[in-house]
Amino acid sequence: MKKYFYTLVMFLAFGSLSQTFSQTDATLKTLQGFDTLKVEIEQLAPDLEKAGIKTKEIQTDVETKLRQAGFKIRNSGEANNPYVVLHIGVSSIDNGVGGFAVSVTSSLNQLIILDRNKSVASVASTWESRSIVSVIKEKVQAIRSFVNGQIDLFVNAHRRANSSTQKQSNNPPPAGNVPPSRVPTIKKGEKNVKPS
Repeated sequence: MKKYFYTLVMFLAFGSLSQTFSQTDATLKTLQGFDTLKVEIEQLAPDLEKAGIKTKEIQTDVETKLRQAGFKIRNSGEANNPYVVLHIGVSSIDNGVGGFAVSVTSSLNQLIILDRNKSVASVASTWESRSIVSVIKEKVQAIRSFVNGQIDLFVNAHRRANSSTQKQSNNPPPAGNVPPSRVPTIKKGEKNVKPS
């Protein structure tokens, strides 16, 4: 098991993996129509904080970057309606050789309603970005740069979703409705006419 762990650590030491999930048009549509959100930062592991990075620093970085991009940030005590939360999680493993393997995940969580049963609502991630990096203990502040990079991705996706061209080209019909061009027309005497 140690052999596999150290292989992973060596792989991470020579590069980072970064992936932004669900960048489809449908996902971009979930970023339309809001400019106010709440920011939640998971508490960092004690070994990361001991090495010199604090949860509060990441919270301040993220909120500052979002405000500069034009977002309004809700305080923790404020009502969150509509429910829009940008959640940042930083997980780490001390690699035993002077550093950490770190996973950074940023996700936008929103209230969603089940299409087949409108009485069912839940919270789901509608946008997400993940990075896996390796940092030495003396450079743990670099984690803040990876978080900031993910916030840049979020801000850019939000801007793209809310640009005037995106709004004009992506106006889907309300859920459960069929676009007029797909409504079947049945002429007298015909049965089961398929939409054209």
